[in-house]
Amino acid sequence: MKKFSSLPFITLLMVSCGPHSNIHSTEMQNSEDSLTYPYQATHASDLTIPAKPEVGQVVLTIWRMFENKQIDSLKKYYADTVSYENAEGNLFHGPADSLLLYAKSDVQGLDSLRFDISFWQSLHINSKNEDWVYIWASERRYSKGGKADTTLIHEQWKVENGRVTYFNQYTRKPPKK
Repeated sequence: MKKFSSLPFITLLMVSCGPHSNIHSTEMQNSEDSLTYPYQATHASDLTIPAKPEVGQVVLTIWRMFENKQIDSLKKYYADTVSYENAEGNLFHGPADSLLLYAKSDVQGLDSLRFDISFWQSLHINSKNEDWVYIWASERRYSKGGKADTTLIHEQWKVENGRVTYFNQYTRKPPKK
């Protein structure tokens, strides 16, 4: 088994989430990146991190309301038309009302749901003038009359004018201990 150091990730986490994260990120933003990379990002690589905190707040509020089964109150956070790519590779593109009906049917089959957020990051793609929030979490679902099921999740949320227009999800099972 290959060993790896968690020091770079921990350092990134401390810089990104620390009490003085704006100071650190501003210093990083003002420095010129003079490196040549072996790959070109297909979406964007000119980012401002951290970006608008209110964008992260919108997405985390959606997560909390979903966790508490408050689906009927979520509409104000979504644009009229939303795109969602789920972890199984399916694409939803349509009215927010239809997406929320799907979400409501999803949580109705649960006794409870709990998210443990590991990390979130709001960022702004400068070249496209887009605001995004990335979230890493574990989800624990308690089915009615069933067992608890834990899944690790990574989601990417695009927010325009304070409303979600797109999000996607990647999942996997936690490692066996």
